[in-house]
Amino acid sequence: MPTPTFPLPEGFGWQYHLIRWIQSFHTPWLDKLAVGLSFLGTESVYLLILPILFLAVNRTLGMRLAYVFLTSMYTNAWLKSVFHVARPLGVPGIRSGYISSATGLSMPSGHAQGTMTFFAGIAKWFRRRYIMWIGIILVAAIGISRIYLGLHWPLDVVVGWGIGLLIGICGWQLGRWWTYRQVPFPIALAFSVVFPALLLAVDHHGAAGVYAAFLMAIGAGAAIERQFLHTDIQPALWKRICVAIIALAGIVAIQWAVQARLEQPLWQYVRVVLVAAWTTLGAPWLFWKLDLYRQEDARDIVR
Repeated sequence: MPTPTFPLPEGFGWQYHLIRWIQSFHTPWLDKLAVGLSFLGTESVYLLILPILFLAVNRTLGMRLAYVFLTSMYTNAWLKSVFHVARPLGVPGIRSGYISSATGLSMPSGHAQGTMTFFAGIAKWFRRRYIMWIGIILVAAIGISRIYLGLHWPLDVVVGWGIGLLIGICGWQLGRWWTYRQVPFPIALAFSVVFPALLLAVDHHGAAGVYAAFLMAIGAGAAIERQFLHTDIQPALWKRICVAIIALAGIVAIQWAVQARLEQPLWQYVRVVLVAAWTTLGAPWLFWKLDLYRQEDARDIVR
């Protein structure tokens, strides 16, 4: 490909040419596929998946994955402000699509980092080779879709993958250590407040502040639920399905109620606090009353 006739930051030439090469395979159906893959990596999808994992699949899996994932996304938002790299939007010769998902800075890619963190945890939990390969394919496809759509530089995606893998594996191991300790309620509650508070002290602006607040809300809610409600998932499949449907309906209702106000920063905090309160306190209490949950002290097997 010819050298661009406009200035690029030092070290960005190979990234520019790689984007152009990937986009040279452009077809209408590939555009649709890339948009669909890119959507799978958005925050809204994880706001649905993580609560359902916690409420209908396994409490330990859901809470540990939520902590690791939200910590990773906080780190992503903070690093974007540190690196301060602009997206390739508007660069001559680069097509940029799916613009609604492309606000803010570029390095590292939140889609790449988030999906890598999520599937690293899923693979560590289930320990099935086919799940690992599904995760690898999805992580790769979502990351490449961001380059294909002209929304990220290739290095954004590679760095996102690396950070996501590091946080996913290290965070998961720390979560196992914490779970095995079976810490008393006062310590668990204190940690749920102090850890996000430290994150907020480092960066409380924009998305980073919202992720830290979400961590605080789900951590405190889960600790309170464990101490005072101590509900647990019932093994019956039909009950798990009912729990998932009701949980999903509650989250969608919360999203719908605040959607029009999300441009105001305060309502972004309101949304995550409401989702956390519903997931950790409101829904478990309701499921217990509906006999979809049991109430006992026995907990899930630690893995």
